[in-house]
Amino acid sequence: MKKPKQGEGSRVKGRGKSKKPFTLHPSPFTNVADLLLEIGTEELPAAYLHDAVEQLRREGERLLHEAGARFAAIEAFGTPRRLVLAVSRLEAVHTLPAEEIRGPSKQAAFTPTGEPTGALTGFLRSRGGTVEQTKLVQTDKGEYVYLVKPARQRQTAAVLPDLLQQLLGRIRLPKTMRWDDSALRFARPIRWLLALHGTRPVAITAGRLRSGRVTIVGGPVRPRRVSCASPATFWGAVAKQGILLDERRRRGRIDELVASAAAQHRGIPAPEAATHGLLDEIANLVERPVAFVGHFDPQYLALPREVLLASMGKYQRVVAIQTRAGALLPQFIGVLDGAPRKPDAVRKMYEHILNARLQDSLLFWEQDRVRSLAVMSHEVSGVTFHEKIGTMAQKQERLAALSGALAQQWALTPQESEALRQACLWSKSDLVSTMVKEFPTLQGIMGKQYAAAGGASTAVAEAIGEHYLPLAGTAPRTLLGQALSILDKYDTLAGYFAIGIEPTGDQDPFGLRRAAQGIVEVAWLVRRPLSLAALFAAWQPLAPFAQGKAAAGARAHRYIFERLSTFDWPKPTPRRDVIAAVLAAPGDDLVNAMERIVALQALGHAPELVRAAKVVERTHNILKSAKTQPAGVNPSLLQEPPERALWDRYEAQKERIAQLIGAGSYAEATTLYGQAFFDPLHDFFDQVMVNVPDAALQQNRLALMQAIKVLYTERVADLSQLELLQPSPLTTTG
Repeated sequence: MKKPKQGEGSRVKGRGKSKKPFTLHPSPFTNVADLLLEIGTEELPAAYLHDAVEQLRREGERLLHEAGARFAAIEAFGTPRRLVLAVSRLEAVHTLPAEEIRGPSKQAAFTPTGEPTGALTGFLRSRGGTVEQTKLVQTDKGEYVYLVKPARQRQTAAVLPDLLQQLLGRIRLPKTMRWDDSALRFARPIRWLLALHGTRPVAITAGRLRSGRVTIVGGPVRPRRVSCASPATFWGAVAKQGILLDERRRRGRIDELVASAAAQHRGIPAPEAATHGLLDEIANLVERPVAFVGHFDPQYLALPREVLLASMGKYQRVVAIQTRAGALLPQFIGVLDGAPRKPDAVRKMYEHILNARLQDSLLFWEQDRVRSLAVMSHEVSGVTFHEKIGTMAQKQERLAALSGALAQQWALTPQESEALRQACLWSKSDLVSTMVKEFPTLQGIMGKQYAAAGGASTAVAEAIGEHYLPLAGTAPRTLLGQALSILDKYDTLAGYFAIGIEPTGDQDPFGLRRAAQGIVEVAWLVRRPLSLAALFAAWQPLAPFAQGKAAAGARAHRYIFERLSTFDWPKPTPRRDVIAAVLAAPGDDLVNAMERIVALQALGHAPELVRAAKVVERTHNILKSAKTQPAGVNPSLLQEPPERALWDRYEAQKERIAQLIGAGSYAEATTLYGQAFFDPLHDFFDQVMVNVPDAALQQNRLALMQAIKVLYTERVADLSQLELLQPSPLTTTG
């Protein structure tokens, strides 16, 4: 039977892809074995686990490919206590292809008498070659020695120790530690290593720890060592212990346990446990999930829902239960790592701790409600936003002053404008509340609660509660919440750009990419005018640190527009060339640009769009040769019938096309533009020479091309950037 090529059939499985654990299959190949690596650790942080598993798979596959090894499939799994790499049907022998490796130049490689120099012998020693395997090759830089290594076979078992040792060092996690006198660093101490190639152990080390064929099961309280004769023994041992190595299966099992436990109390799990990531975190904290139900004092149901959920989730990571109508019940669901010996004692401990934390939360709630948001708004003068930008109180004042510019663009009523201004003045006030200091994730949410408790209007309270959105798939629902969300993010973005802090690559410590993306998301949700230039014109005088830095504002605006390439567009998703074509046109209205992108994408590769694109392309190409900017068209200089006909068509259609564009009917304007100029432009280029010796005549014809081009490109898109594949019947002359 034909053997697979290197990596052929490799299954790359990541999060959300695999529903079953790694299983062994009868091998159709001869002389193959399965490879298993297990890195046993103290409890890894939940936030590290997914990335660690993905790195293990990716780097393991890369190392095997680089070594020339052939296998059928590779997968990686992880729990808080172990990272596992599984490679199935790894062939015992693999072939390294022939290589030609350039060495030193001829002058450096040999003495005048032809003897090898130290440079050559050192090169050959490092590459494992001999002088007999070399040849001289003439290059553009002179003659060089090349080592010719023929194709050769290697035993896979011989290279595995080095490959797995390298793999240990390639797992990069945010924070690492040392736990012995070796130089090894890892997120948590490594306590055991299991490495098997078939039935044979693979020798690797982690500091002073050596690998073997032993895994540890049973959890940290009752650990039990299990010797594994082969990978199959390992899979059987973990399955017998109820260990779910696959993250998706573990999360699915937790979903089942939580739903079942809630149903026993005639309820359902609070949906926030899933939408806010609590269940994902729990799945990365246990490897043998077991659920139980506990109770808390019903008096704490008087707390706001968000406070209750934060108190339950932050420290104890328990799931709230609610009725199907949405009312919280005085019960919770905990998920343990394995069944405890004394379940009642564990449940009572959870209940005792949770009641104590809820008592603290109730105290915080009652203390904070004594102060009004108006009082808190003055206290945020002691909270620094950024040392070069100012305090949170100053940020609130900028937002309030800037709100007028947005209210004007959105045509808000006087009542809406005043409510937005008031929400701006109180937007950051809850940062000094005891509750937000204890639960930072409740910022904005507590502001809403305190505003409502202090008698503020519903519109003001909702706007404060929504202005940190969008977050975790939740977007602001109210108009004023959407307005405050945009203002807050715009002030942040413009402020940091003004002091020279901009995102670079993966470095974005101040969340500016998220702020820009949030502006785009909310703007599309609102679908009202959003001129970024008008916002900056109103914002800059409010920010002394931004005076004379208009270029920084332009960069911030460009950065926001660049987010359109990563925006979650409605279907059909716009092509990158469509986005680029629209952004090449002048204009600073973000929503208008998004509407133009959607309209052009809806045309697809329709003939109407192709014809319009060809008109723009032809006029664009002929204008590139112009040495000066052409002035307006002088009709008296139009001599040839085709250019006169083209001008007449322009005069007849320009107002209608402009009206359609002004009304936002971009598809109709595009269609009319192509219909109006496609054929006359073809006749023009077929019969009229543009670059004639007469300078005045040449400039007038270029001005005609310019008028036709900008009629569309100045307000819709530069269609010359579209990657349309259909051939053009227009041929360039002139």
